[in-house]
Amino acid sequence: MDYQNRAGSKKGSGGIASDAQANLQRRKQVDELLRKNEKIQYTFEEDNEATSSQQNPYIYKNHSGKLVCKLCNTMHVSWSSVERHLSGKKHGLNVLRRGAKQERVTAIGYKKDGEHLTEFQKSVELSKQSLKNNGIIPKFKSINVKDTQTGLVGVAIQVDYNTEKAVNSSENEESPTENFTFPPFIRIVSGLELSSSNEDGKKYLVIAYAPFENIAFQLPNKEIVFNDNDQNKDAVDELNKNVLIGIRI
Repeated sequence: MDYQNRAGSKKGSGGIASDAQANLQRRKQVDELLRKNEKIQYTFEEDNEATSSQQNPYIYKNHSGKLVCKLCNTMHVSWSSVERHLSGKKHGLNVLRRGAKQERVTAIGYKKDGEHLTEFQKSVELSKQSLKNNGIIPKFKSINVKDTQTGLVGVAIQVDYNTEKAVNSSENEESPTENFTFPPFIRIVSGLELSSSNEDGKKYLVIAYAPFENIAFQLPNKEIVFNDNDQNKDAVDELNKNVLIGIRI
């Protein structure tokens, strides 16, 4: 905007400001005095030491420079509006709710960074560290089956995890199938989930049971009829450590 042709202005100067511009400048000065020259971070900026040390950690600037409260999801045009919001009932209740939530989360064993410290998770992590792949491929066999009543065809797969070779290196340690309490993990993987582009349109049935090697069976590219069991397995023989899986196509 050209300010040189205003009444009372000198050549080369910015000219006399209008009432609207004077009011805008006055509001900016009032805002700076209210926030005590505190620098307000933008929402897209990374958190740094200045952000962590500012008096109001919930107040930010959005991409257009307007002030927003991330806790209450409100927008403000001036710092005086922010002051009224911070002293209001809505912001106070949200701060109390957030503090109560953090206390509950901390009470059940979480750190501020979200790390779980319960005894159950500790035992799970220790169990994961103790698991080692023994490199043994379990014995399995598969046959094609057909339902005489419905006429549906399918595949029956039997996996045997009861092998004398499946022992740890130490004689004192128990066999990995000593306590066959949890069944193997069974999942159908499509070709879209695989890294190779040649696998498009194919389906695989993957059976995983640590510390054995994973085994997979290629299935016909047809619709799979799932039964009521979410894991799509028919039976688990805990005594003989066998798993029988039936897939209807």
